[in-house]
Amino acid sequence: MRRIVLVLALALITALPAVTAARAAGPVVLTVTGEIERTNRGPFDPFTDSLFAALQETFERAHELTLDDLAALPQETVEVAYPNWPGPVTVTGPTLASVIDLVGAKADRVLVQAVDGYAPAFRLSEVRAGTFVLATASDGKPLPLGGRGPLWLVFPAGSYAGQTAEDDSGLAWAVFHLKITTGE
Repeated sequence: MRRIVLVLALALITALPAVTAARAAGPVVLTVTGEIERTNRGPFDPFTDSLFAALQETFERAHELTLDDLAALPQETVEVAYPNWPGPVTVTGPTLASVIDLVGAKADRVLVQAVDGYAPAFRLSEVRAGTFVLATASDGKPLPLGGRGPLWLVFPAGSYAGQTAEDDSGLAWAVFHLKITTGE
């Protein structure tokens, strides 16, 4: 019995560098919480998750994604313009729907949270029916932190019920968190 336990322990220790190497491919840029089926991390920690703590967001389990994880999803390129912008912008990234599907959303709404606390919410049916892009690049250049990146939720006008052609208020820049929830 001891031999079996030792063999299992050695197998786990041998596998740890591969897991660590995969996680070290890049920093986590997006954390998905809430009612999801597939997770890859444990609960909120008030010290390491200081931005979540400042925004009073806690969770029991989550799914973390790096830019490499997002780049591995099918990419969508869309040109978007709103009247108050200087001109059209072409963005590229995975669709919000593909990220939601990756984690196995089990509810009907997604809250898209930016680092400043801005958090528009959308029905998953609207997200799946429209072209909501979680952009990682704009006009061929990666989105920088301090600009609109590293993740910018972008969609054309008229993507959800009640949105007017002038209303770009749901576009969230510096997105770091998606929360899948049941809502109104």
